[in-house]
Amino acid sequence: NNGPSEIEGKGEFPPADAIWNTCGKYRITLKYPQDITMTIAGGYPDIQDGTKWIGTEGWVYVNRGKYDASNLDWFVKIPEDRYKTKLYQTKSHMSNFIECVKSRQPTITPIETAHHSAIPGHLGLISMMVGRKIKWDVAKEVILDDPEATKLLSRPYREPWKLA
Repeated sequence: NNGPSEIEGKGEFPPADAIWNTCGKYRITLKYPQDITMTIAGGYPDIQDGTKWIGTEGWVYVNRGKYDASNLDWFVKIPEDRYKTKLYQTKSHMSNFIECVKSRQPTITPIETAHHSAIPGHLGLISMMVGRKIKWDVAKEVILDDPEATKLLSRPYREPWKLA
């Protein structure tokens, strides 16, 4: 299991009396093993939306079918018959989910993939809310040495509900 070990987010929250509470401008920096950094940002000219992976040898940017890199040679077209893994395609995750409920086949995006894809954004928001860098234990999926940030990983359940 690979994930970020350090997360630092900065964002511009609206005033407390606004009708929304979402940052219009934000930047989250996540540090991964092997000196890889991922940046998630919105509202900035260098990363308007999407994800930018920054490593020791360059960067790769991805956003819903668009991509770019510091080295375009990395995007070598591999003939389909040489793919190690054959993925099926779907028009939308929602319709794929309904189809798979009916067919009992796996969805195009397994729940584990969704969970690990959501972690960077959730941790980035927590970092923005507490106003500091946080450290993450990837194996245990806990925030280290920060009780205030740890409280933001969940919320109180409404009685009589509880997590088993």
